[in-house]
This record gives sequence, structure tokens and C-alpha cells, in this order.
Amino acid sequence: MKLRAFAAVVVTATVGLFSAASASGALTDVPTPVVTGPVPVTNTSYPFLSTDIDLAQYGYVEEEFFIEGDGYRYDTFTSTSFDETAPRIETDGPTLDGLYPFKTRIVVRRPANPADANGTAIVEWNNVTATQDIEWNWFSDPEYLLKNGYTWVGVTAQNTGVNSLLAFDPVRYAGLTVNGGGTVPTGQIDPGCVSAPGIPCATYDNDSLSYDVFGSAVKAVLGEGTGVNPLGGITPGTVIASGESQSCSRLSNHYNRISENHEIIDAYLLTVCTSRLRTDRPEKAVRVITESENRTQRPETTHPDTSSIRHWEVAGGSHLPRMAFDNINNVLTRDFAELTVTCEKFPLSLVQWPFTQNRATDALVDWVESGTVPPIAPRGVYTDPTTIERDQYGIALGGIRYPAVTVPTAVNDGLNASVPGGPIFSAFCGLLGSSTPFSQEQLAPLYTDFADYLEKHDAAADAMLPGGFILAEDIERLKASARQFAEIRPTAPLLIGENVNRGAFGLTWVGTEAPDTTFQVQRSEGDGWVDVNATIDGATATVSGEPQGSRSYRVRSSTVLPGTNISEARTVTPPYSEALAGIKVDSSGPKAPRIIVKGKKYRKAGKNGRKGKVVKNTYKGKVRVRVIGRPDQVLPDGTAGVGLNRKSVPKTKVIRKKGRTVIKVSTKDNLGNRSKTVRKVIKIKKVKKSGKR
Repeated sequence: MKLRAFAAVVVTATVGLFSAASASGALTDVPTPVVTGPVPVTNTSYPFLSTDIDLAQYGYVEEEFFIEGDGYRYDTFTSTSFDETAPRIETDGPTLDGLYPFKTRIVVRRPANPADANGTAIVEWNNVTATQDIEWNWFSDPEYLLKNGYTWVGVTAQNTGVNSLLAFDPVRYAGLTVNGGGTVPTGQIDPGCVSAPGIPCATYDNDSLSYDVFGSAVKAVLGEGTGVNPLGGITPGTVIASGESQSCSRLSNHYNRISENHEIIDAYLLTVCTSRLRTDRPEKAVRVITESENRTQRPETTHPDTSSIRHWEVAGGSHLPRMAFDNINNVLTRDFAELTVTCEKFPLSLVQWPFTQNRATDALVDWVESGTVPPIAPRGVYTDPTTIERDQYGIALGGIRYPAVTVPTAVNDGLNASVPGGPIFSAFCGLLGSSTPFSQEQLAPLYTDFADYLEKHDAAADAMLPGGFILAEDIERLKASARQFAEIRPTAPLLIGENVNRGAFGLTWVGTEAPDTTFQVQRSEGDGWVDVNATIDGATATVSGEPQGSRSYRVRSSTVLPGTNISEARTVTPPYSEALAGIKVDSSGPKAPRIIVKGKKYRKAGKNGRKGKVVKNTYKGKVRVRVIGRPDQVLPDGTAGVGLNRKSVPKTKVIRKKGRTVIKVSTKDNLGNRSKTVRKVIKIKKVKKSGKR
């Protein structure tokens, strides 16, 4: 059921500082923004963190717009309860009508052709924890959004974000303000308050306009602003508000305390924050958290699954996923600073939990549009509320479990800490989690070779699909990622061709498909191994000119892993594969055959009644020629050759032709290698009938 209401709502004022909350929020309760743009892009002026993705290949465009209007603050101090709607303050501001002017920017990434849009707009509340205006949920996995036709809009809703933009490009962003040009109250609410132990003095929310600013951005996305339409003709049917960490907390407050005033959002995608959510709102919400946030148990009593809320926990994940780091690295370096850190452990878990964020997005659309209820996820397993149980490797138990934790090659977790004196971003080490690779001694008993690892990994990936916390398309991406793991040895090579050959054959194996990988083939030689000069294409080798003998063959991979802001380049060379034995190379023929000729020898006429001399190789009358094949030669390494091909030995024949006959004979072994040719010349003399000779 969509909650958006376009009818006007009558608001009855009350005596005092605040207006009464309307019985039901409506679009008219959200400030109507004036939208201008798109803001021109030049070689020297472009949106902060403008994407480095080639959007054209996806049929997308990126545009930046300014929105401006007047917004209210909300009373979040009269009640400290998280589940009470905050009244709107209507008696302060520059003109004492409660309104403060604002002007901010939105960045739109959308299909260039409105017909390619899938009907859902994801409006992200940009995060400001790192002192910059960052769309972390976008960076988690933009590929999913781009391939599936989502319209994405990033909103600068807070003062820190505006200040970072002004520092980045003071000309482009001149005039931006989300604090009424400095007129929004700051500091202690009661200037005379003296803090008591454990009870700090209440302070104003410096970002108290942020809720109306964000709401007005959503209104612009719906085409209900004035000026230009920022979506270029796209009219979304579903709006999902998205926020990560700090901005997730702001959106949680929006869900709890503002949504009843602003019934403009259909669903909330909340990642890596643990704010409690009220259970009486109809807007759908899926919250995805990782081990970094899950160090303290989040029980059903405080974080329930309800008819509108799903709470999903991912085992072994880190607050900042490695996927997001890889996606933001270049543009953050370009526009702000390198994201370098020095932590106690190697930072960033490799658990790819943004795939569960994708599933949450998909589930929210179905929940809103068709009422299809998302599954309830398993939760972490705890020995006590602050101690999560772990397996023999130290990997957290329970929760949504990726192959990275069920078929592990490293200890991935949400735990880490900074090292004193490190770069500025080291202060965030506690949010980065860690990945501690297994040694070869640990990997060897788990996976016999790369094919064994892939079989186990892919089975674990496929097993995730029925649970409903990952999309089928992302299971295939998990599998593709596993094929680039470089730490496990290849399989024993398989022979392409015959195991008995003349020195030319092929080998193939299963090994890492990581970029910058080379394979080396070796053959046994005596008591050792030597490199084979082969033509290698991927995991296939073409071998020729191999020396004679019976040998074994093995293969090994070597992969250069590129350096990043947090790691130096290194070369990974796991052990050699098991050997393929029993390849016999025989390129020499059998020993030369023998030719045996039988017939009546021819003698010259003798003198004085003596017998004449026998003439060599000369016969009278027919002769019988027999060829005797000789055995195949022993190979240089002492092993037997492939054997004489008996069919290559000519059959015995009778020669009657008078005169000179040349006999040439060779034999073959069972591979077709020929022996030396044996040549014999015979003569058959014509004998006169009148006499004897």
C-alpha cells in the first residue's frame, strides 16, 4: 500500500511553541523546492565524487541539480522516546513563522531513456562521518543499480556535507546552506544549564532542517517541485530512502519521528546502524547490519521483525565493505584524499554483504508493490549479550552466512583497531573490520586443489539462494569472484592427446583466473624437476619437442596482486599441483630391420672343370625375400619404447623378375616413428637352356 497522499491537510494551531501534528502527513506538508539545473560540467567544475564509471555503457547519465526552498525544524527534545512523532516548530526562524531558507544539491544517476527505468527511485541521504558528503550505499554496489534500471538520487542534507562541497568548489557550490544561512539555533538549548554527572545538557540539532531538506528532495524526485524535472521524464512509482551508518541513523529518526509528518517515502533501506525502529508505522524497512555493529546482541525484544520491518545480520561482515572501498577509492582520492589507514589487523572484511543490500532493495520493492513479505533472517549466536560465538577459526556463528565464512580462506570479521600515529583515516579502523588470510598450512587440509575449493565454494553460494538473502545474479558474481582467488594450487594437469606420443601434446588444469597470473609447467627429470618450454593460454599449455622418456608433469600459478591505498603489491605463488604421471615420449623408430634373401646362388663358369665363384647378391631363378623386424629402441632414460608395429614389417615375397632389383625396407613403431631404411640390391641372371653354368 502506497502512503503518499496528495490531498491538502488542515493543520490546527495550538497555543505554545509548536503546532499540533497533523492526523496524517501528506505531500503538501513537505516543502516544495525550486529545482534548477542541471549544473554545467566543465574540465574544471564537476560534481563532488562524480562517478568514474562509464555510465554510457549502461545507458545512464549523471546530472547535478540545486534545490531550494524553506523548511521547518522539528521538536526532538520535548520527548526523548524514539517512537513518538516530533512536532513541527512553527514560531521561530528569520520571520518567526518557523521557516528557514535552504539551498542544497542533489546528484541524479538515471537511465538516459525514461523507458529503461524500472520505476523505483532510491534516494540516498549522504553520509558525513568522514567530513565529506559521501553516498556510501551507492558505492557498495553501483553495478546492481545500473544493470537493473534503478534511478538513484544522492541528497546533501547536512551542514558538514555542504561545508565539504564549499571547500571542494566554492564557485560551483556558492550559496548552498542547510542551516538558514547560519540562523538555525546551535549550542545549548538552555544556556544556563550546568551539566550533571552522566546527564549532559541538551543541545540543538545543528542539522534540524535536514528532515525537510531531504523530504523536499524526494518531492522533487516525484516531479512535485517547481522548475525543472530532475529525472528527465522518469516518474517513479516507488521511492526508497537509503542511508548508511550515520545517515542510516538520521533516516531511522526520520522513520520514527518524521514519517508521520512526511508520508512521502514508501520504504527505507537502512544499513549498518542499529537504531531502534517504532513498530506502528506502515512504511516498510529492511535493516542490514554486520559483525561490526553486532558485537552487542540485537534481540527480538528491541529489534523485532514485524509486519513492516526486517532485521538482517550478516556474519563476518565489516561496517565498510571491501566492495565499497574498491568502488570509492579512485574518486575519493581524486576529490579529497587517499583512504589510507594503519590498523592492528589488515583492514576490511571480504564478506560481500552488499549483495544482501541488493536483495533488501529488491525485497522492499516487492513488499511495497505486491505485498510479498521478505524472509526473516537468522541472527547471531551469543554466549552472552556482548560475546558472539565463534568457530574454530574465530569466525562469528549465526546470521546470514556467505561462502567467505562457510568455505573460508581467511578469518573475516568486523573487528579492528587503529595504530597510534597512523594516517587520518586510521581513526575509522574500528569500522573497517579485518581479513586475516589462512596460511598454506591451513589451506592444504581444507582444499586439495583449486577445483576442490571452487566446488565447495559454489555449493555454498548456491545454498544461499533458498534463504532469500541474495539474488541469483549475485550468486553468479560470488562464483566469478572466487575464481580469482590466487592462494590455492591448481589441479593436477589433464592430458590433451595420448599419454604415449612423439613429444607434442596439450595439458589443461583448473587454476586461478585472477588477472596478472602466469602458469609454469614442469616435467620430472631424474630426481628433480625442470621447466617446460610451453605455449600457455590461460589454463592450457601446448607442449612440443619434449625429450624422449617416461615423465610426470605438474603446474604452478604465480599471481601479481596489485597494490592499493592499504596494501603493497605482492606476488602469490602457491605450491605446485599434484603430478600427472605416465606420459611417454618416443620420437625414435625401431632398430633397422634385416633383409634375408633365399634362392639359388649364381656362379661364374669355372676353368679346368672347377666350380666358378659365387657372384654376390646374384641369383638364378626366383628368390624369396624375407624381412625380419627388430625391436623398438630403449629410450634414453632406460624405459622401453612404444614397441614395434608388426604390421609395418613387409610380408615375405618372391621375386622372379630378371635383372637388377633394389629392395628398400623400413619399419615403424606403434607411434609411426620409422626405423632407418635398409637397402639391398639383387640380380637374377637369365640362364641359357642349352647348358649349365
